[in-house]
Amino acid sequence: MSKKLTIVEAAVEALHLIGVPASVNQTYAKIMERQLYKFGAKDPIAVLRIQMERHSDASAWCSQAKVKVLTKDDDGKFSPLDMTKKKAKKEDKPTDNLSMVNELANKLKQDTILRIVDHLYALDPDEFESFCRRFLDRYGFDDMEVTKRGRDGGIDVFGTLEVGISQLHVAAQCKRYKKSNKVSRPDIDQFRGAIQGEFQQGIFITTSSFTKEAKDNAFKRGCVPIVLIDGETLAEIMIDRGIGVSVKNIPIYDFEIDLV
Repeated sequence: MSKKLTIVEAAVEALHLIGVPASVNQTYAKIMERQLYKFGAKDPIAVLRIQMERHSDASAWCSQAKVKVLTKDDDGKFSPLDMTKKKAKKEDKPTDNLSMVNELANKLKQDTILRIVDHLYALDPDEFESFCRRFLDRYGFDDMEVTKRGRDGGIDVFGTLEVGISQLHVAAQCKRYKKSNKVSRPDIDQFRGAIQGEFQQGIFITTSSFTKEAKDNAFKRGCVPIVLIDGETLAEIMIDRGIGVSVKNIPIYDFEIDLV
């Protein structure tokens, strides 16, 4: 990143990437996944919660921030104010050619995400693990080692990964599950038990998705944090990092009279 984000700016960016109202834990997970901010506090989720509450238009805190950039719904989930306003005015705003191009680009991106996810589901468990190893290597794992099958205790790959300005000892588990078979809290607990005390962070990659209990349990005070990556998130990272995805640049022309 060219600009160092503040905690609140990182939260807003994370919420934009999530695309729907999200909890503090989900926002923190996205910040860590995309390396938007490097926390130095012992309880980073508590620090993030305070900053998000202070900058929310629904805040009743005595130390609330003057500038509000977030809103919170009845379920306690946050959204960026600008995204909420854009959604409310979308029907009233006339569509111009550039908006049509952007909408088409977003549609093409979503189509690519679906194609990637469909491909992942077509892999058998061994092929999916092999795919995840190649993905993690391209993502930035150094000194990567693959564990022997049946002796990993839930760990498929481990190595070092640059997170912010730190090099962390990270372990990953890769599970090729059916769409109906969500990763549950016991899966997360078992994986954390295998890496606690030896690794500083865990990454759980699956083709399916995670239950609410699994998401809530991914970041616990005093425990190794577990970054959760489902099929769609994996596809988004591949697109953002250019991993297995090609990009076609199409020129967009606009007339600027001051350039004549």
